[in-house]
Amino acid sequence: MPSFGYIESAIIFNLNNKKTLDDFPYSYNDFAQHGEKYQFVLDYYTTRKKFPEPSILIKTYDDLDVSSQNVDFGYSLDVFEQQILHRKIVSVINSAKPIIDKDAKKALNSLIDGLTTIDIQSDNDLMSFSDRGLTPLEDYEKKNAIRYSDKGMLGIPTAFSSVNNEGIGWMKGELISLYARPSIGKTWLAVMSAVVSMYSGYRTLFISTEMTTSQINLRFDVCLGRKMGYELSHHSLRSGEDMDTSAYKEYLSNVDKSLYVCDHISGSDSIKVSSLAHMIRKHSPEFVVIDGVYLLETDEKSSSAWESNHSLINKIKNLAKSYSVPIMVVTQANRDASDIYTPPEASSVAFGDAILRASDMVLSMCQVKDFDDQRLVEVQKHRDGGLYKSKSYLRWNVNYGEIDELEIDEYAINNDF
Repeated sequence: MPSFGYIESAIIFNLNNKKTLDDFPYSYNDFAQHGEKYQFVLDYYTTRKKFPEPSILIKTYDDLDVSSQNVDFGYSLDVFEQQILHRKIVSVINSAKPIIDKDAKKALNSLIDGLTTIDIQSDNDLMSFSDRGLTPLEDYEKKNAIRYSDKGMLGIPTAFSSVNNEGIGWMKGELISLYARPSIGKTWLAVMSAVVSMYSGYRTLFISTEMTTSQINLRFDVCLGRKMGYELSHHSLRSGEDMDTSAYKEYLSNVDKSLYVCDHISGSDSIKVSSLAHMIRKHSPEFVVIDGVYLLETDEKSSSAWESNHSLINKIKNLAKSYSVPIMVVTQANRDASDIYTPPEASSVAFGDAILRASDMVLSMCQVKDFDDQRLVEVQKHRDGGLYKSKSYLRWNVNYGEIDELEIDEYAINNDF
């Protein structure tokens, strides 16, 4: 591979017209040696509305490699991209070296996180709109065939019959957000969402940042068990109270292996977005649920909590699009927590604005006054519109995994509020 100085010099000399400048997608920080010269070209063009002649560049910077002046711009750009990738990989490897002897597992996770982040950042595939040909028609015909087949649904089935009746479900690349005040039951609804996906035959990944795998698994047992025809009690499973152990044994013997549950990353202090990307790449889930998304960490330090929150949500949205998988994120509303009978607004969530911007569907949940065995879920945003109804009432008996939508006239109930 040509030296950094040679290729970067070729880039500088080629930035001599508006087209090459517009076609150059990198910044000052992407240069190993000649970032200062790149900034000089930008400043020169900004102030004088023209590009510096090679003679000016050579006179100003005697460390530019003059033999690179006639190198093709497309070639130099391709090599420059490879050099950036090379430096990033070497940097990640070098950062892991000091801890290999002390904690090999932590070093491995550091390498995986770092290399996965590089892979996501370097994935910049573009497609011309006019290059699609008849692909959109073929996609429609496939959707039409699925819609009127026995499957009857294009995406992942949801926990809401009213959404499923539309025949769409959670679609690839979508970000679905759910929030509620503490103790309302958002984790139970997240678990049921994962159960419906798994029970329908889709590989499902459930990430818990707040509860241990053993705690989450008990919730899965009662919810999935009910789907499979077993009545299991969450209270009994937690407390050891008498129950039908033969039914539990039979259920455990028949559980499908398409669900993955994670509450930590071995060798790491937290779950990072890059770690999540690695798990998606490794297990190829068709639906991902993240319970307690606010405890996930990004891979860079932001100057403010606002920037960090927006970065986190946007990175998760990019993961959904990059890996073509629907992702549901669950968080909690903290402000005005005393009103448990009204669906909280996005303004009561730590990064509610980021959620509203990035999500394809935003769901808010609360209790139903005078009905402890019900929950209200309100759709606060649906990017594509066309939902049958904006509010759903759920039957809520979580001890036995009974969470399903009630077929009740919502307007009649709303009048009671």
